[in-house]
Amino acid sequence: MTPTSIEGLAEKYRLLLCVECGKCVAVCPMGKLFDDLTYDATPRGVIEKVLLDFDILGDERLWFCLTCNVCTDICPQGVRFRDFVEAARQLVIQTGDSDQGAFCRKCGAYLWPQHTVVYLRQKLGPSAEELELCPKCRQYTAAQKMKGLVPAGRRVQAGYERKGQGMAGETGGAGDGGPSA
Repeated sequence: MTPTSIEGLAEKYRLLLCVECGKCVAVCPMGKLFDDLTYDATPRGVIEKVLLDFDILGDERLWFCLTCNVCTDICPQGVRFRDFVEAARQLVIQTGDSDQGAFCRKCGAYLWPQHTVVYLRQKLGPSAEELELCPKCRQYTAAQKMKGLVPAGRRVQAGYERKGQGMAGETGGAGDGGPSA
């Protein structure tokens, strides 16, 4: 069960074990992507803020993380920063504050931080539109496009069964387009 407070999340995801070695900051790709990134938004900066006053839920710095897990992989203390960030974002969303998040345009599921979407739109242009769908909706949309590519005569018709029954109870036989028994 996920804790319902920042203090609980900090304990669960081992933020209290941070020794401030800086390895997470050294490997974090955010500095290469975001021109407006400051120390405060780095993994170490966020952890420092959490450990000093636990008041991070309304803070913009919580939304810079790409959740790539590089910092977690290199941490000698096993701090699970990515998991902490994802859980903390869910706490923010549950309180009704969704200004910093981008949501699937079809089903409304949380996708990315708004900050990341702006960056992706700048870099990818029109092709970034696919990133405005959650994986489930993206898969459904792709399946619908693929379905539209199949010629009409080759589509499987609903109700067709292999045991000699065609549509609406017709008996399949030679010459009627159904399989012969």
